[in-house]
Amino acid sequence: MWRAVNYIRTLLFFSLLLVNNPILSENVSPVITDPEQLKAVETERQEIFNSLIEDPTNLDNLFKYANLSIILGDLEAAISVFEQMLIYEPDLPRIRLELGVLYFRLNAYPSAKLYLSSVKKYDPPEEVLKKVESFLEAIVEADSEFQCRHTIGIGLTRSSNANAGIDADFIEIAGFPLLVSEDSKTQADITKNFRYSYTVNQDLKHPRGDTVNYIFSLTDERLDKFDRFDMSTAVISINRIFNLEENSFFSRPFINTSVTGFMVLLADKALLSSQQYRLEFGSALSDQHFLSIGSYYDKRNFLMNDSKSGHINGLNLTNSYVTDKYFVTELKYDRTKFNAKAAWEHYLSNSYELRFSKQLSRGWAFNSSFSHSKRSHSRPAPVFGIRKDEINSFKLDFSKPSSDNCLVTKYSLSKNKNRSSIDIYERSNLQASVDLNYLCLTGGSS
Repeated sequence: MWRAVNYIRTLLFFSLLLVNNPILSENVSPVITDPEQLKAVETERQEIFNSLIEDPTNLDNLFKYANLSIILGDLEAAISVFEQMLIYEPDLPRIRLELGVLYFRLNAYPSAKLYLSSVKKYDPPEEVLKKVESFLEAIVEADSEFQCRHTIGIGLTRSSNANAGIDADFIEIAGFPLLVSEDSKTQADITKNFRYSYTVNQDLKHPRGDTVNYIFSLTDERLDKFDRFDMSTAVISINRIFNLEENSFFSRPFINTSVTGFMVLLADKALLSSQQYRLEFGSALSDQHFLSIGSYYDKRNFLMNDSKSGHINGLNLTNSYVTDKYFVTELKYDRTKFNAKAAWEHYLSNSYELRFSKQLSRGWAFNSSFSHSKRSHSRPAPVFGIRKDEINSFKLDFSKPSSDNCLVTKYSLSKNKNRSSIDIYERSNLQASVDLNYLCLTGGSS
């Protein structure tokens, strides 16, 4: 008998040793993001682990160890400990509830349903039953073929150049200097914007997790003074993701195909329509390094000026690197060639964009992007001559979700500067905005 007890203690010890392995840690993001607090929790968990070596059946310490693992995002460790606790005390409905919730967070729905359903056998309090039922309903929704969601957003933006005005006092046209009128110079204004999107995610029940996404979105931007620049956009998009088999060259490879159509209205009059077809291949080169390459064809129809209508052939390359669990860097290159009906509207563009994303403390997230592009037109335009543009821009934003993750507040600052060989196209603009987005309007599932 004593040997059997020692065997169980040793088995539990090695199980804990396994789940304490850093290779398995952090299955989801930690509950806390402050580095000092994280270090303190990790130290406390290690101390409890050391005490469990001497007393591996101490349920209080096991429960503490599991809860600290949850805080650190190490859900697999918490699950292992809770399941060990059920070996000693099978009649613990609270532990069964915890296991159901943890498996739900890991998207392991069959195991989550098994543990949650078993809680009902122990005559739990009404509030526990309500919690169990809510998770069981969420499992049905999450495991359904179609998942639908509405997103509504509103915002205010102040632009230093809302009228797309000219920065200079004089411009040169056909070799003659012309005075820029005050009405044509840069002027500020406030834009009120509204956004709505409806997204349907279809789980194809494929062994490798293939999905189809259907997206419909509307945006409407209204200026206080310059209503001739009011803009509305409608977008419909369908994309199909093929998850491929891994091999010695590629990890988690996928192919993404999409078809997108959109319509742009300027001052409530049709300005532009587009149909875009895109093909992308991507793969993980390591746990921290991701690479994708894509090409697209975009047919554009300028309804107010048919000479600008034509098609775009594009190629893009995206290189993403996760330096740690709080910091992501992304470098993107895009090459586009536009062939228009009017020869002087033909252009070749090369652009580079560098993005940084970092998770801050207290739920805040920081994102920034810096881009540089050059555009060269192949033929001289009448009167103006050859046009070459250089565009530089940056954007900073801070966002924070509410406690229930339904409402996201975002503050943004962006700067754009366009230099051109033709004075009339010289532009700069500084924008500051605040946006509210509500994410928890579900559209049902089936």
